[in-house]
Amino acid sequence: MIQLLLPFPPSVNRLWRSGRGHVYPSKRYQAWRDRAAEAVRDAWSGSTMLGTVSVEIRLYGDSRRRWDIDNRAKAVLDLLERMEVIGDDTQVHRLVLHRGPMRKGGGAWVIVQPMDAETAPEWPDE
Repeated sequence: MIQLLLPFPPSVNRLWRSGRGHVYPSKRYQAWRDRAAEAVRDAWSGSTMLGTVSVEIRLYGDSRRRWDIDNRAKAVLDLLERMEVIGDDTQVHRLVLHRGPMRKGGGAWVIVQPMDAETAPEWPDE
């Protein structure tokens, strides 16, 4: 299991930009990715988690500004893959998002843990 405290992630709407026939990460996304990658390096030096994982993301905004909770998960999941915490975001079989109270500076508390066959979600019997 790994627990990370990351900067408040950008909205999925602000991750990528395009121009001159190319799609590239926005400056805001690059800056967040750099700060978040440093937080991951400071907190984790383990090997890549293989197999099914559960990810819980607790989001804390820094103001009363409105934001969609689901627009923040993509940046976090992509970071976990990029930093090789997980091999691929298709390993995520459970994703739990929480909106926490407002906090100065904001942030995201992320918990990643392996799932075994007993805890993996199954389709309900009919």
